[in-house]
Amino acid sequence: MRSKKIIVTDKYIDQNGHVGEAGYLSMAIDALWEFNKEIGLSKKYLETSCAPVTFSTQIDYQNEVFQKEEIEFRLENIGQPYDERKWVRQIRLFKKSGDLAVKIVAHGAWFNLSSRKVIAPPKELKNLFEEFIGDPIQ
Repeated sequence: MRSKKIIVTDKYIDQNGHVGEAGYLSMAIDALWEFNKEIGLSKKYLETSCAPVTFSTQIDYQNEVFQKEEIEFRLENIGQPYDERKWVRQIRLFKKSGDLAVKIVAHGAWFNLSSRKVIAPPKELKNLFEEFIGDPIQ
């Protein structure tokens, strides 16, 4: 599991005065890409011409989040599909109080950046990805 704390800015606030649907997803993906850069996954994706592509995302809302609140992102492994070409990723966002605000579960596959086809990732990339998101949560 990887985690990161941020302070919510006004760019994620919607007309209802709280973080909106697009805001949650945007913050989560921003944090994910920062994690990717930190451990070298972004570079490895280009080197291997293989990267994850998302097919579906489900967002479950639990508690409102407002501007200037501190939230913690947790990138978690909830188990991998039997088909090695596919992956599942979970990001949970927690309020400073520890209450769950949002759970985002995405399903996708490994994508060859040259052929534009779904493939099994190279072993080195798969190992790095699995190390990155950690052991499955119970």
